[in-house]
Amino acid sequence: MSPLDAPIVDAHSHTWSRAFRNDYDEAMARAWGSGLVAIVEVGGSAESSEEAYAVAARDERIHAVAGLHPHSAKDLPEQREQLRDQALSGRFVGLGEMGLDFYRNLSPHDIQYEAFRFQLELAREAELPVVIHSRDADEESYEVIAEWAGRVGRYLGPDREIGMMHCYAGDTELGERYRALGFLLSIPGPVTYPGATRRQDVARTAPLESLLVETDAPALTPQSNLGSRNEPAYILETIAFIAQLRGDTPEHISRVTAQNAARLFDFELPS
Repeated sequence: MSPLDAPIVDAHSHTWSRAFRNDYDEAMARAWGSGLVAIVEVGGSAESSEEAYAVAARDERIHAVAGLHPHSAKDLPEQREQLRDQALSGRFVGLGEMGLDFYRNLSPHDIQYEAFRFQLELAREAELPVVIHSRDADEESYEVIAEWAGRVGRYLGPDREIGMMHCYAGDTELGERYRALGFLLSIPGPVTYPGATRRQDVARTAPLESLLVETDAPALTPQSNLGSRNEPAYILETIAFIAQLRGDTPEHISRVTAQNAARLFDFELPS
């Protein structure tokens, strides 16, 4: 697809992963050539968070997020202090991805809750926004977040959100509840799939000022490249699809969602 005449931000990616080990530079060249101006690289453990930071340290257009994925929540006892050090280091723009995953159940539920709550409190202490992973745990995740958000409020300031729902897959009503708590809803490539009616409803009806776009690369490839590795350049298809859903232009979708990402993670877009 042709580059857009508007800034593009991939709000959640994992190009630090081994899936890009053999062609990282080429994938990044395709990303910047497609019009991306920023990528948010997200860790899932203390170790992978350092890998995310390593790619961010080499390019000012890349920003890193540190955290413990619910799959790895069982490692909290060994990683607690390192995660705390990372959060307070000033090197990261957010904490995550954290949350609950009751689909794969790779960590016991009670440990997932413990790791989730620990990171939420740490985010408040570090004054960083949170990146939430929630799968097959819609109401359980909301209950934890609502209790926390009710206590901490808009701790990053009245005009700034406190987090994002990564790969948001809930319905419009739950999305409205999250927006009321100060969260942005992030739309991934699967919104382009023919059966993705809930994601399409959210992408069509939610205020554009409450949306982000993401790839979650190397996972969740959009429809036209289904079966291949995802990468940041493929975000163009997601943006074009959202624009079609909304009767809008890809440039407008891209510009507003880029502004939303820059506001959440507190970085500057190029003028």
